Amino acid sequence: MRLVKDFLSNLSPFNNREDMPAVLYIIKKVLAFVLIYFVSAVIGEAVVIAILTGMGYDPLHGDMPGFMAAWMLQYYGFVCFILVTVLYCKVIEKQPVKDFFKGRVLDYLWGCLIAIVLLAAIICVSLISGSISFTGISANVSILSLLLYFFGFVIQSAAEEVMCRGFLLNSLKKRVNVPMAVIVSSAAFAVPHLSSILSCESKYAVVGIINLFLVSFIFSVLVLKRENIWISCGLHFAWNYVLNSIMGLTVSGSDNISEGPLAFKVNEGSLLNGGAYGIEASIITTVVLGVALVLISVIMKKKGGEKDGVQ
Repeated sequence: MRLVKDFLSNLSPFNNREDMPAVLYIIKKVLAFVLIYFVSAVIGEAVVIAILTGMGYDPLHGDMPGFMAAWMLQYYGFVCFILVTVLYCKVIEKQPVKDFFKGRVLDYLWGCLIAIVLLAAIICVSLISGSISFTGISANVSILSLLLYFFGFVIQSAAEEVMCRGFLLNSLKKRVNVPMAVIVSSAAFAVPHLSSILSCESKYAVVGIINLFLVSFIFSVLVLKRENIWISCGLHFAWNYVLNSIMGLTVSGSDNISEGPLAFKVNEGSLLNGGAYGIEASIITTVVLGVALVLISVIMKKKGGEKDGVQ
């Protein structure tokens, strides 16, 4: 009984013990991630319900505002995920809040630039292949809508990066090797996206999952090399915002597509454009992300060697 008690105590996400086998440590941190996600989701849902009730709606009985307003509340609710994660790390892991925001804010802009380059490459190849088409420039774009989406994606992307890279990746690499830490944190990053991607045809689901891991690997390499999450937050934000709100294309299979300044349309569904899920399930995206991962890894390794005096 004592052994069982000690075993369960070690796995508890409410302590900061690290003196255990690597496998148990991974399980412990994954349980902590699940706990943070669940608590954040419950609090976020409660806050949204309270706000809607205060606005005169009855969300518990299906009385909701328009689709866009509901979407905005959902994404702005990701603030809860950031706060709960930071609070957990401060109280349980004794990690100073400043550790989440160390580094240069300029890295956020570098992340945005990387996302734009990646998307430009994917879109260019997709246009050449004929899998998507450019239909023109829209003159009826709502500035308010662009701003609301902008801050919504800033919060949503930051929340996922704080949880998956700021907390899980950095916690895991204290005790397990870096490749394993990257794989486990990438799996945690992929899980919340599975509900939408698995609803697609199997061929799109397989490619979409591969792409999820590839982009997560890119996030992780940048975070590990830059030693902060600003760069992954910027990349994650710009990817979602440009794809959804500038190009008007699907993000993670979502039905909520904004009318952006640039108008693109997906032609007949195929593995070249990802079908209903969007270009994130495209094999063109797979190739671009794969090449980008190799290039970023080589560049970062070279810069690291130069910094250490290696010629």
